[in-house]
Amino acid sequence: MEKITLRLLFCCFFFFKYIFGTNDCRPASCSPTGPQVRFPFRIRGRQPPYCGYPGFDLSCTKRNRTILHLTSSRSYIVNRISYREQSIYINPEFCRPNRIVDFSLTGTPFDFNSIRSHTFYNCSLRKSDFDYKFPAVPLRCLDSVNYSVIAVNGSIQEGEVPENCQDMAMISVPIRWYGDVKVELELIWLTPYCRLCEIEGRICGMKGSDGETTCFGSSGGIRKSMYGLILAILISILICIIAIVWYIADKRREYNQSLHQNIDVLSITIAPRHRASTGLDMSIIESYTKTVLGESRRLPKDDDTCPICLSKYEPKDALRRIPECNHYFHVGCIDQWLRLNATCPICRNSP
Repeated sequence: MEKITLRLLFCCFFFFKYIFGTNDCRPASCSPTGPQVRFPFRIRGRQPPYCGYPGFDLSCTKRNRTILHLTSSRSYIVNRISYREQSIYINPEFCRPNRIVDFSLTGTPFDFNSIRSHTFYNCSLRKSDFDYKFPAVPLRCLDSVNYSVIAVNGSIQEGEVPENCQDMAMISVPIRWYGDVKVELELIWLTPYCRLCEIEGRICGMKGSDGETTCFGSSGGIRKSMYGLILAILISILICIIAIVWYIADKRREYNQSLHQNIDVLSITIAPRHRASTGLDMSIIESYTKTVLGESRRLPKDDDTCPICLSKYEPKDALRRIPECNHYFHVGCIDQWLRLNATCPICRNSP
C-alpha cells in the first residue's frame, strides 16, 4: 500500500510540474489588475522568447506595472491591451518634466491609429477662473498653484490665445481624450495579424521559425482550453488529496499496530510469572498417614485447627499427616491441595 501511495504522490508532483513548469506560454500579468499578456506580447523574464513576436517585449517594474520598451530608449506604462482590435494603450507621461515632445515610432512594430497635432499652453490663471473659449483640454497633472496647462487640438489664431497663456510646444501624438481629461495614447500593430483568431476564439501563435503565425485550437479554443486546464487542475488536486490522506492513514495504521505490539510485549514482560507446579498422584497422597481423632482431639503438635479451611478439628474427623514436616490437615482439604500442589501449605516443603 505504501508503494501505491508513493506512486500517486509522484504522479501528482510530475503532473503539477508539467502544468506549471512546461506551459510557460500561458497568459501572464505583472499584477492582478494589470493587463493580460499573451501572444504577440510576452513578459521578459517570465515567458520564453518563443511565446511572443519580435519587438513585442514587455516587462514589469518593482511596483508591478507593465512597461512597453520602444527603440527610442523610452518606456511607457501600459494601461490596457485589446487583442481583437490589435491596439495597445499606454500612458503618455506628459506629467513628467521635459516630456512634451513628439512621439516617434520609428523602428517599432507599432503605428498610429489616428494622430493629431496638439498645442500646449501654460496659463497663469487657475482652471476655475479661466473660461475656455476654444477647443482646449486641461492637463491636470501639470497644474500647480500658480498656473494651468491646457492642450488645444491643432493650432489657434494669435488673437484667440488668452493673455495669460504662453505657448509651450506643439506635438503630434495619438492622444485619446475622454471628456475633458487626457487618458492615454493608442498604438496599433498590423503584423502579426491575429484578429481573425481572436474573433473565432482561437489561440494565435508562431507557426514556425520564419515568423509566420497561425491559429491553434477550435472555435472557442481559449475558453475551452481554460476550462480544460481548470478541470485538469481540480482533478489533480483531488487525486493528490486522496493520495495524501491515504498515505497518512496508512502511516497511522502502521503506527497503531506497532504501538499495540509494544504494549503486548510490555504486558507479557511485566506480567507476573506463576511458579509452575505439578500435583501429586492420588496413590502417593493416600500413602500418607491417616488418623481419625478421638474424643480428646489431641495431636502430637497440639494443633487444633486445619490450616487450609481454618476449621477446628472435631472428634471423629479424619486427618492426614505429611511425612516430611509432620503437619496435619483435614483429609479432604489436604487431598485436594496436593492434587494441585506438590508442597506443604504451611512450610512449602515438597513431601
